[in-house]
Amino acid sequence: MSSIQQILKQGTPERRSIGRTRIDRKVLLFFKGQAGVFSCCVQDVTNRGAGIRLDRLSVLPVEFDLSFDNFRTTRQCTMVWRNSDFVGVQFTNWAPLREDPLVRPF
Repeated sequence: MSSIQQILKQGTPERRSIGRTRIDRKVLLFFKGQAGVFSCCVQDVTNRGAGIRLDRLSVLPVEFDLSFDNFRTTRQCTMVWRNSDFVGVQFTNWAPLREDPLVRPF
């Protein structure tokens, strides 16, 4: 096997600083200025963003709200990239946990 085939077989190394959790969960999207909600599927997620598989949704605004729990809570999202019906979003209302210098792990 050639070295190129070996590299392709290994796949691309993960470049994200945070690992994603693979899930297959239905979520609802809401677009400001439009009536109704749209269903799609989150395939991976972190505290900072998610990978979303769109379900028969060809047009997606750059900013929208996403809910995992039928709109009891929402996450504000900004689309970062799109590849056909799969999009990567960043949670815009995400805030990193502040480390408390007085709390130390055991």
